[in-house]
Amino acid sequence: MRRWPVTVFVLLLMVSLVLVGALGREVKSDLEVLSTAENDNMSWLLAQLEVELLKLEVAVQNATDGTDASLTTVRNRFDIFYSRAATLAESSRLAFLLEDPAVQIAMMAVTNFLGGAIPVIDGPDDQMRAALPSLSEQISSLRPEARELALAAIQRYAGRDATRRAELAKTLTRLASLLFSLFLLLVVAFGFLVSLFRQGQRLARQSQAASNRFEAAITSSLDAVLVVDRLGRIIEYNGAAEEVFGYTKDEAIGADMAKLIVPEHLRAAHQAGMNRFLETGENKVIEAGRIRLEGLRRSGEVFPVELTISLAKTAGEQVFVSFLRDITEELQTEEDLRAARDQARESDQAKSDLLTVMSHEMRTPLNGILGSIELIDRDNLTEQQRRHIRSISVSGNLLLSHVNDVLDFSRLGSGAGLRDRSQFDLEQVVREVADSLSANADARDNGVEVSFLSGPFTNVTGYKTALQQCLYNLIGNAIEFTRDGTISVEVEALGRDDLVEIRVADTGVGIAPEYLDTIFEEFVTIDTGFARETSGTGLGLAITKRLVQAMGGDISADSIPGEGSLFTILLPLPASTPGELQVEKHATTQVPAFPSGLTALVVDDNEINRLILRDMLQELGFAVEEAESGKEAVSIVHNQAFDIVLLDISMPGIDGIETLNLIRALPVAWRDVPAIAVTAHAGAKDHAVILSADFRGLLVKPVPKARIAAELQRALYGQADPDASEAPIRQMGEFEARFGREKYQEVMSRFHADLGQLRTDLHAVPQLAPCHRQEAHRLAGSAAILDQERAWELMQLISGCQAEQWGDLRPQCLADLDDILAAD
Repeated sequence: MRRWPVTVFVLLLMVSLVLVGALGREVKSDLEVLSTAENDNMSWLLAQLEVELLKLEVAVQNATDGTDASLTTVRNRFDIFYSRAATLAESSRLAFLLEDPAVQIAMMAVTNFLGGAIPVIDGPDDQMRAALPSLSEQISSLRPEARELALAAIQRYAGRDATRRAELAKTLTRLASLLFSLFLLLVVAFGFLVSLFRQGQRLARQSQAASNRFEAAITSSLDAVLVVDRLGRIIEYNGAAEEVFGYTKDEAIGADMAKLIVPEHLRAAHQAGMNRFLETGENKVIEAGRIRLEGLRRSGEVFPVELTISLAKTAGEQVFVSFLRDITEELQTEEDLRAARDQARESDQAKSDLLTVMSHEMRTPLNGILGSIELIDRDNLTEQQRRHIRSISVSGNLLLSHVNDVLDFSRLGSGAGLRDRSQFDLEQVVREVADSLSANADARDNGVEVSFLSGPFTNVTGYKTALQQCLYNLIGNAIEFTRDGTISVEVEALGRDDLVEIRVADTGVGIAPEYLDTIFEEFVTIDTGFARETSGTGLGLAITKRLVQAMGGDISADSIPGEGSLFTILLPLPASTPGELQVEKHATTQVPAFPSGLTALVVDDNEINRLILRDMLQELGFAVEEAESGKEAVSIVHNQAFDIVLLDISMPGIDGIETLNLIRALPVAWRDVPAIAVTAHAGAKDHAVILSADFRGLLVKPVPKARIAAELQRALYGQADPDASEAPIRQMGEFEARFGREKYQEVMSRFHADLGQLRTDLHAVPQLAPCHRQEAHRLAGSAAILDQERAWELMQLISGCQAEQWGDLRPQCLADLDDILAAD
């Protein structure tokens, strides 16, 4: 409640009381003055002056007749008159009368008379008797003046009394007004006090209700609740605390908490913390959230507790409210989970080791098979033999791709996208996979039928290699678990959202219902009648599901034991439009020729990227200068003209776009030099932003020489070789062939050192900083040029990762980085 109204009221009341007291004293003073009847006294005194003058006159006349006794009477009367006149002249209460001219004249006449008569009165009797007639005449002439003095004084006193009564009336009026105001103030104050009283009652009821709720919460809480005062005594203790610690409420209330429930080895620390808080206010436990410590039961058992401590006030006293929970079972559960996690990690590591060994062991014979196929002279083969050779080649390449994807299984699990999105002929892909497995089908007396229920499917956009592997797995499984039956492959466009449904059905042994929910898990094999004749790792369907999901689709299975199984893939495969994606080409592209004397500036913070770009440009006939930063590039262009500038987009300090803007602002004639952006960003949105910054072309790392030539033609002459521009974006393995094994190993050593430093930095901090993304982007370019595809993919993932995603991706990324460094 605010206190200022009470303060204002008290101040007003005090001021009012002071004013009332002052006015009261003034009224009292006026009443005392009026009550003394000063005017009556003074009127009597003035009248006596006139009477004494008359008596003096009578005494003078009697003395004129001539006895000594009469002279004595004259002297006595003169002395009395003189005394009356002196009293009037010297009285301070008559000072205001002298302001009246008439009074002044009268008093002057009396004073002159007295001054002239004193020598006569005080002289010898003979002299006095001789002067009596003259003295009588002077007294007769003084009588009117004495009368005037009395009348003037009476009028003066009457006027002053009237003024005093008027002032008294005003004072009484002000006093009445002030008393009335004070009365109103008291009425308002009374109303305010009544309001405060009611508010106090309401707050008291609310406080009581809150206290009741708090008490009910404490009583019904499943956690142990203890309220402790500043001395460490327990003042509240609920039922849950009785169950946790074993003490009854009566035993706990008033007891020292530290001695009751704090284990002996923690009491000194507890007391030190309490003393520190009480002396300095510093705390490490209070208001610090959930804290895990240990508690002590009545039986002496020490057990783990989780508690929170907060400050509160009750009855104006500071208290500590503690909520405690026995977490013995929770800790045991956590320990079990950690053990399960460690076991799972060991299992996962064992699985990874198995996959790695299998993949490396399979790669060697596969390379021999595929290399031998390439060496076969196909011109002397029959059409049937060439068809078998193609089937062997397709199967071998699919198997090699399968081996690569097994090695990259964790990448699929982390949500990383596929890389081979392109245009392809869906009918051709399905038929090639079916033809490649026809020999396996014939061996089991199975027929393979392929049908397209709608179409055409000659030109769709999707992930060709991933789809081939999915079909290979599903058709291969159908053949493996079917004998003397039929495997049907149906492809149908659903007519909505570019969805295509691919169904693989067989008439084999089928799958029991209890296995349908687990067949897409890793290392799951189905116990069937053919189990002894078939073998596998249980990865086929798991890889297939991950591949389908990575392609943005879905897969499901239905089966009837003894009758067969049906696997359905639902994929988005939109029809391709011209220029949408680069169509796969394997033909050798022609590199256009450039006139001699052309100059180029290569700007990249990555030495490896500069090396490969410089070498390719020199092969194309360009004289090449290099810059490792945007600022250095601006300085070079300021002093030297170039025919073309190749700018890396992501550089420390100033990026490629800002560098180009600074070049365009230079005060040189060649500031409009054509520029080509070189970037590792593959997103269409990134490309749109880059090309909007006055670049003539765009190259995505790593870049083959034919692609560079095409972009150079477009930037310099406004045209390009269409075959060169459609060359595959990714072309690994050029560096070693171009610079030799020794240079390759030297650069690889530096690359591994940079990867190791990045791994150290990422292990050291939980958050992904911009400098980490920048370094990953730089290393992605190096990895691409050095034919380190797995490292390239990982660096691309890290450089494009958002801060909020890093928490989920960090463990897998660090594990992949460790694997890459360990493998190399």
